[in-house]
Amino acid sequence: MGFKDIFARFRNRISGAGAVPATPLSPEEQLVRDYDLYLVDLHDELPSLIPQRDGMRATWRKGDFEAYQRAFEAARASGIIAENGKPLYLLVKDWFLEPFMALPDDEAAAPEHEDMLKPFRDFFHRSPSAFSAATYADALRVTAFVRRGTGWGRDVRADQWQGYEALLKEADDVLDGHADPENFSWRISDYRRSANEGDFETFKARFEQAWLLDRYNIDLCRSHARMIMPRWLGRDAQDLEDFARRAAERTKDRFGLGFYALIQQANTDVGDHELADTLCDPDLVKQGFEDLLDRFPAPSVMNLYADTLEWMGDTEALADLLETRFRVMVPQIWYGETRSDQMSYLFATLLEAAEVLKGRKPR
Repeated sequence: MGFKDIFARFRNRISGAGAVPATPLSPEEQLVRDYDLYLVDLHDELPSLIPQRDGMRATWRKGDFEAYQRAFEAARASGIIAENGKPLYLLVKDWFLEPFMALPDDEAAAPEHEDMLKPFRDFFHRSPSAFSAATYADALRVTAFVRRGTGWGRDVRADQWQGYEALLKEADDVLDGHADPENFSWRISDYRRSANEGDFETFKARFEQAWLLDRYNIDLCRSHARMIMPRWLGRDAQDLEDFARRAAERTKDRFGLGFYALIQQANTDVGDHELADTLCDPDLVKQGFEDLLDRFPAPSVMNLYADTLEWMGDTEALADLLETRFRVMVPQIWYGETRSDQMSYLFATLLEAAEVLKGRKPR
């Protein structure tokens, strides 16, 4: 039975109509029944912003990049932080670029990615600016990594390397041709490309320049956290721990310890990376997520919390969360290459918590 069927089976019960079929329930169905779980996609989680989301989706379909620029810059000027803790301008960008970013990041998707570069290129050519240059350069960089593929360097073919390097060079030329360090989008794009240069100090310096323009940009901080892990540009676990604590200190006025929790949660996106490989403080993580939920009680934040507890191996706290507060499943939060993988991981995590709760019941 597919995951959609699991939820469809209980739709009548939730709405108060009909009855649950009497056939035996799968463990996933029992979980949905016992804890009244339901599913929400990430971009559907904030009902008050759905009109803006739909507007950005329509803007993408029309290829109106100028309207996207106006919406992005207006959201940035507003300083609004949405109910999920993300600055509104980051959501505008996510909504608009959703079809492009949703493509698989494997070599088979390279032709489709390259076809989708045309509207970015057209925008840059008809409206040349630091913003359009950054937008196009970021798209080129995404496509470059798709061309390269996800294999180890020794397994990448010569033609893949050639295509990858050609797109990265084009991205550099576009950015350098419209350099404007005061422009927020240009500065962020310039920071991103420094990851390819392999120099830790340069990468950190460019991050600091970008971070000065918005210390509440959680996406920027989380992507930086991944890159300063030892498997990439970092030297040791201390780099990430120091950064997480400094970010929490700089943002405590709006997030409490939330940035510490969200930055440490970036560890869960890395395969074969355990709590013991880090200096993460689990108590600070839990306090950070409680601070976040007090301020930004969106379903995605709750899912990030549950995912992090699973990574930390804290099944008791995870069970407490399931018993009392976890009700909305947001699949995009969870680890996996496909939606099915994400749902499998999510259900496996919650079933583990449910087993703990069963063990607490008196026999």
